[in-house]
Amino acid sequence: MSQVDGATKFEVQLDETSSESNGAAYLVHMLLSQQIDLDKTGRFPKQALRLKPVKLTLSDTGESCAVVPFDGGLRVTTALAGRFPTAVTAESRHVIDVTKLRLAGRFLITGPLKDKAFWKLLGDIAKRKVVIKGLLSHYLNTLRFLWVVNLRGK
Repeated sequence: MSQVDGATKFEVQLDETSSESNGAAYLVHMLLSQQIDLDKTGRFPKQALRLKPVKLTLSDTGESCAVVPFDGGLRVTTALAGRFPTAVTAESRHVIDVTKLRLAGRFLITGPLKDKAFWKLLGDIAKRKVVIKGLLSHYLNTLRFLWVVNLRGK
């Protein structure tokens, strides 16, 4: 459990009570925990609490997890019941590539234009190797999730 103190307490929990946690849950929990540790501005908790549930499925391992906000933080769980406005299906390597995207104003992907991994990611999105359900219908939630797991500019 990672926690930040400020005006309010915020924590990132790994829910191990619902069933066995898997690699997808551990990966997402690790990314979110790093973000909370790197955040010195207090913007992370504010944006993270506005996040609606997000489901992530790793197509190379077949594992899935969900990121669900609760009062005081985010919970990463393998309990996948419920509605997910944003659902991402990708390989594990894509998750790491997404953390390196350059975002302008939290809601516009701007690169890195010179990085081959960026263009490969865009190509894989076009080829439907990376599927982002809710990218258009829940654009703000999808980009908010990308911002929450993004390592650039922190």
